[in-house]
Amino acid sequence: MESVFKKLSSIDVKSKIEKKGNSEYLSWSNAWGMAKAEFSDMQRIIYEDPNTGLNYFNDGKSGYVKVGIVINGLEHIDYLPIMDFRNQSLPIEKISSMDVNKSIQRSTAKAIAMHGLGLTLWSGEDLVQTTKGAAQPAAVAER
Repeated sequence: MESVFKKLSSIDVKSKIEKKGNSEYLSWSNAWGMAKAEFSDMQRIIYEDPNTGLNYFNDGKSGYVKVGIVINGLEHIDYLPIMDFRNQSLPIEKISSMDVNKSIQRSTAKAIAMHGLGLTLWSGEDLVQTTKGAAQPAAVAER
C-alpha cells in the first residue's frame, strides 16, 4: 500500500499554481480538491481557543490560527499568524473576521502540504530575508 505522503507528493500541481507578487502558491480550494479526490475521508479541524471560543488564538499582541488535516488517521497541524496583505502579523486590535478566514484557508493549504501535496512550494519560506549585498551563507554539500 502506497503511503499518503508518497501518493500526494507525486501529484503534479504545476497547472494549479497561482502567483501573487513574487510568490507562487496553491490555493486552499485547489489543494483541498486535489487531496480530497485521492482521500475522500480527509477531514479538516479548525481549532478554537478554549478560553474565548474563537477560531483563533492570541498572545496579547497578535493572533494565529491552528488547523489540522487528518488523512487515514494521521493529523498534521499547521499554525499560521493572522497577517495582512504584506504577510505581516496583524496586531490584535486590527484583526477582522476576514483576516482570520484568510489565515484559516492558507493554513489549510499548508497542513495539506505536510501530507505531501505541493510541499515544494514552501521550500525556503523559513529563510531569513537578506538585504542586497549582505553576506550569503555558504552552500551545504550533499552527503
